[in-house]
Amino acid sequence: MTDKKSSEFDKVFNVWDILVIAFGAMIGWAWVVSSGDWIDRGGVVGAMLGFVLGGVMIFFIGLTYAELTPAMPDCGGEHVFSHRAMGPTGSFVCTWAIILGYVSVVCFEACAMPTIITYLFPGFLQGYLYTAAGFDIYASWLAVAIIMALFITYINIRGAKTAAIVQTVLTCVIGGAGILLIAGSVISGNPSNLEGQAFVGGNTASVFGNILRVAMMTPFYFIGFDVIPQAAEEINVPLKKIAKMLLLSILLAVAFYVLIIFAVGYVLSPADIAQSESSGSGLVTADAMARAFHTDVMAKVLIVGGLCGVVTSWNSFMIGGSRAMYSMAVSYMIPPVFGKLHSKYKTPWVAIGLIGLLSCLAPLLGRKMLVWIVDAGNLACCVAYCMVAISFVILRKKAPDMPRPYKVKHYKFVGFMAIAMSAFMVIMYCIPGSAAALVPTEWAFVGGWALLGVVFYFACKARYGKKFGTLVEVANDELDQDYARERSAAASIAAGEAVGAAPAAKVATIGQAEVTAAISAVTAAATATATEPTARTFSYYAPVNLTFGAGTLAKAGELAKPLGSKALIVTGRSSAKKTGVYDKVNDSLTAAGITTGLFDKASANPLTTTVEEGARLAKDGGYDMVVGLGGGSVMDCAKGIAFMAKNDGDVNDYIYGRKSSDVALPLVLIPTTCGSGSEANGFAVLTNPENGDKKSLRCPAIMAKRSIVDPEAMMTMPKSQLAAVGFDAFCHCFEAFTAKNAQPFTDALALYALPLILDSLPRLVAGTGTLKDWEHMSEAATIGGLVIGTAGITLTHAMEHPVSGLKNVTHGKGLAALAPTVVDATWQGDRFKFGRLARLMGGYTAEDCSGKIRGFERKIGLDVTLSELGISESDIPWLTQNAMKVSPANITNTRTEISAEDISELYRKAL
Repeated sequence: MTDKKSSEFDKVFNVWDILVIAFGAMIGWAWVVSSGDWIDRGGVVGAMLGFVLGGVMIFFIGLTYAELTPAMPDCGGEHVFSHRAMGPTGSFVCTWAIILGYVSVVCFEACAMPTIITYLFPGFLQGYLYTAAGFDIYASWLAVAIIMALFITYINIRGAKTAAIVQTVLTCVIGGAGILLIAGSVISGNPSNLEGQAFVGGNTASVFGNILRVAMMTPFYFIGFDVIPQAAEEINVPLKKIAKMLLLSILLAVAFYVLIIFAVGYVLSPADIAQSESSGSGLVTADAMARAFHTDVMAKVLIVGGLCGVVTSWNSFMIGGSRAMYSMAVSYMIPPVFGKLHSKYKTPWVAIGLIGLLSCLAPLLGRKMLVWIVDAGNLACCVAYCMVAISFVILRKKAPDMPRPYKVKHYKFVGFMAIAMSAFMVIMYCIPGSAAALVPTEWAFVGGWALLGVVFYFACKARYGKKFGTLVEVANDELDQDYARERSAAASIAAGEAVGAAPAAKVATIGQAEVTAAISAVTAAATATATEPTARTFSYYAPVNLTFGAGTLAKAGELAKPLGSKALIVTGRSSAKKTGVYDKVNDSLTAAGITTGLFDKASANPLTTTVEEGARLAKDGGYDMVVGLGGGSVMDCAKGIAFMAKNDGDVNDYIYGRKSSDVALPLVLIPTTCGSGSEANGFAVLTNPENGDKKSLRCPAIMAKRSIVDPEAMMTMPKSQLAAVGFDAFCHCFEAFTAKNAQPFTDALALYALPLILDSLPRLVAGTGTLKDWEHMSEAATIGGLVIGTAGITLTHAMEHPVSGLKNVTHGKGLAALAPTVVDATWQGDRFKFGRLARLMGGYTAEDCSGKIRGFERKIGLDVTLSELGISESDIPWLTQNAMKVSPANITNTRTEISAEDISELYRKAL
């Protein structure tokens, strides 16, 4: 299941939720203001038949959605359907079109809300501001529109379930108002009112023509049922029932419109309707309600129902639009920031926020301008419908064996009708003089949106390279029973891990026998792939003297004094000085009576030549200790200097084992970044500038005599560094846990540190972290250094060292580019351990691990590829050869057998 990921959304929608979301999207304000116009066009019975005919047209399109949604219940609906059928370009066009349709309705409803209030309270308009496209804008009108826009945005960010609850309440109000009107008209109406207005036309041909006029217009009132597939990933309903609810929502919408037309025509005569239309308000349905109950109060009750229709439509399209944007963002078709989910509410809050901002700004344009935008959006929706109908047919040919919980019969006929109906609607928008034809201003909006799409398409394709248009399916228990059983087994194992006991006795979703069988399978797989002997032996040696805590930087002189009297402080070129950390350490050393000197030439990916230069300075200056003050590169450089200050020859001879020594100057290491953990081990990773080899100098003598870990010193770290160094710490713990050389002490430490990183690093990167988060990250980074000192690192680091050695890229970014690909290829080596790591990140089984790492990278803004770091296909032979040359021990330490050909292919996949 390596091509699937676990959903990041909460499944909160039940059957009723999805029904009211779709129905509410289709029932807006039109049933209150347009019923008279429908009757004028086709007559009462003719308009009813027109809506039935239009409903049949849209029902064919709905059938294609009914099959595709349960088959691919992923967030984004149209995006996923069209991608599977037509690829990234077709998916971009389809989803970009549907977003225009959704966003245009959201913006229009922001203007409809205060307009309805004007009907209820004629004196509501106060504070004239200006006129836009012939529409007068008042301060009171604008204030209500913006306040409601903020409210709708808030409840959508607050959670999908919150939005569904609001939708349910308001839909009940709509239904209640409609039922009251229908019941009142049956009681108070008279069949005689239908005389002269049952049909419009002097002969059969004209009557039929007028029915068609209504039918051609009606499909646009049914736009909205497609919100269901947009939110499919959040639906907690059997898949087949999703399809049935989608179709039921269309039928209910058709029935609602038909019965409203009947009620109006049954209670109002032709003269009454004409008088209502000429009265100024034009609210024929509201007047029918007043006539049915013989009181104007009931007219306002119905208007309130219409107001609820505005909100339900607004709310539904906010849900649909934000999910469509999310789906494009996670496929890198638009900036990935729009794919961020709220950490608490699990809603795409950035996408919702943008749509909410547009709905706040939209009323400034005036209602007429937004009518034009909505018409342009309706055309875009119809284009998307047509592409989905085509995708329906393509996938029947392209993926005949794809599981389809709801399979439409006679798919060729249904597909043809759906394509024909949706194409007909598109054509109606394009033919001048038709009832739906766009005016030049509306075409300008269509063109502008298309041009913006072209810009995003090429910009994102250039910016994100191979990541553009990627689509990872979301695993679904109902579609993949094997995956479901394994997830349940994993959940049972996780429960046992949480309490240190046996797997939980009960798993709700799968039978106990299946769970037991799955656990046995997992355990057997883990046992089969394990390379450790039954009788385990191990040794543990980590003689580092650590001092940890906020403010411990001030103790540098006190702690270093027993080691010598003259210290060479090794730093980078400027960072430690700019942040004041150097001054604090230097002052502390001086106050303790220690003479200091400075070597500030350490760089990222420190060079062997720099080490030798620093060692000459240490020898010539008579320094008797070295203080490394900085990040991992600085500390590694300080280790190399301390070592070579006591040894002769070329440092490369010691790195490759041609020479050996166990002496070095005493070391004090003070990290200012929480990543490498170099303060806790006897490694120094150095790069030979002559050949690009990046390899470790390893010697117990370069283990620090004193390591001072002060979380407050980390807080001066540039935010651009934080994600990269934090991910390095993550990889240290991750790789040490899964290494062949892992042992109980390193496992325990790694499992303690990883949750600290997963929890605190995203907050620190986002700028919302506290001192406690800095403490956790500092602690975890040091532990990472400890565990790799014993268990070692594996393939991810082995493959990254040549990358940063060749291109001098940031080490943590190189790791991020490689880690998911490497894990995807190596989890079979220890299914149990990789499964446990996946569960730490919110997954279930070992297969989830790489996807969860990618998700973590996105959270910290580190979702990169090798090509984005400057690596090309032509570099792969050298990278492969260098990895095999420089890191054979790390490759051997990987659980899975890896060849040079495997490494080349992994580099290629990570481009």
